[in-house]
Amino acid sequence: MPRYSFEAIGPSGATLRGSLEATSQGAALEQLVAGGQTPVSLRLMSDKRGVLEGVASALGLASFDYLSVLHELGVLLRAGMSVERALATLRNVAPNDRQGMRLGQILDRVRGGEPLSQAFGSLVREAPPHVARLMAAGEASGRLADIVTQLAANLSRAKALRDRVISSLTYPAVLVVAMSVVLWIVFTSVLPTLTPMFEEAGASLPLAARLLLTIERFIDTFGWLLLLMGLAAAVAVVSAFRRQDTRLAIDRFALRSRLTIGLPGKYEAARFTRNLQTLLDGGLSLERALAAARDGSANSWFRTRIAQVQARVSEGERLRNALADADVLPPLVIEFAAVGEETGRLGAMMGEVAAIMDHEVETRLERLTSLIAPFATLLLGGLVAAIMAGVVSGILAVNELAR
Repeated sequence: MPRYSFEAIGPSGATLRGSLEATSQGAALEQLVAGGQTPVSLRLMSDKRGVLEGVASALGLASFDYLSVLHELGVLLRAGMSVERALATLRNVAPNDRQGMRLGQILDRVRGGEPLSQAFGSLVREAPPHVARLMAAGEASGRLADIVTQLAANLSRAKALRDRVISSLTYPAVLVVAMSVVLWIVFTSVLPTLTPMFEEAGASLPLAARLLLTIERFIDTFGWLLLLMGLAAAVAVVSAFRRQDTRLAIDRFALRSRLTIGLPGKYEAARFTRNLQTLLDGGLSLERALAAARDGSANSWFRTRIAQVQARVSEGERLRNALADADVLPPLVIEFAAVGEETGRLGAMMGEVAAIMDHEVETRLERLTSLIAPFATLLLGGLVAAIMAGVVSGILAVNELAR
C-alpha cells in the first residue's frame, strides 16, 4: 500500500509531521481530516507512477484529475472548512505542479468573489458541463459539501462502469487490429505473388479460389476509391452529428430502439435519478432539481423530454403524471416517483431506483461484453480461414494441373 508523508496542523495548533499508509491521496486526506488535523502538505513517498504518466507530468501534459479533486474537496467541506481554505489545502497537497497551478487559479477567482461553480466550470474543461451546474445548485441551497460528495461518488461510479467496458473491449479491439494486419499482408503480398499462377489455371480453379481472385482484383482496381469514399463517409457522419436535428434523431433512436437492448435508457435513468436524489437531499425544490438533473444527461432527446416534465411540474402537475406522459423513463422509475410523492420521501426513492437501474445496466453490460470476445474471435477467425482456404485450394488445383 502506498505511503504518504504529511505536514498538518493538529487540533491544538501544533505542527505535525509524519507518514501514513492509504490506498490513494484522497484516502490519506480523509484519515488526516478524521483525526482533526488540517493538512498543509501531502506527498507520495515512493512514486510508482507509470513511465508515460511520469513523462507527461515532466512535460506539463498531465491532465487535471477533477474526480479526485471533487472527492477531496467534499471531504474537506464536510469537515467544516470554508471553500477558500479547502481549495488552499488542495493546492498545497496537489500531486503535481500542473494540478496545483489550476487549483491556485480557481482559488484566486473564488477570493475575487466568483462562485466556486463558475470558477470550476470555466477553468476545468475536463469535467462534464453538468458538474458546474450541480455545484451551483449546491451553493444556492447551502448544501455544497453534500452535493460535491455525492457528485464525486456518482462520477466515480460512471468512470468505473466506463473503465469496465473499455477493459472488456480491449481484447476484441486488439484482435481486430491483428486480423486487419493479416488480411493486409494476404491481399498486398501473398495474393499478388500467386495471381499469375491462378490466372494460368483459369476456369479450373475451385470456387473459393476464384472468389478470392475476384476480390483481390476489385481491391487492386478500386482500393483508393474505397478509401476516399470511407473518408468522405466519416466526414459526413461527423458533420451530421454536429447538426442539432440529426443528433436529436440519433439520441431518440438510442433510447427507443430495441437494437440497443435498453442500455442507453436505463443508463440515463440511473444518472438522472441519482442526480435528482442528490439535489433534492441538498434542499432544492423539485422544479429546480429537475432542471439541474436534466442538464446532467448527455442525451439531447432525454433532456428535451425532461424539460417538458419540468414545465408541467412548475404548472402544478404531479411528477408521476408528467413522467408517464414524457415516456422517456422506465415504468419502475415512474412508480417509485409516485411512491416518493405520496410518502414525502421523493429523494430517498430516487436513490433506491437509481441503485436498481445501476445494477441492471452493469448486469446487461457484463453479459454483452462477455459475448463480444468469442463472437469477434469466431467471426474474424472464420474470415481468415475462408481466405486461406481459397489460397490453399487454388495452389492445390494448380498443382493438380501441372501433373
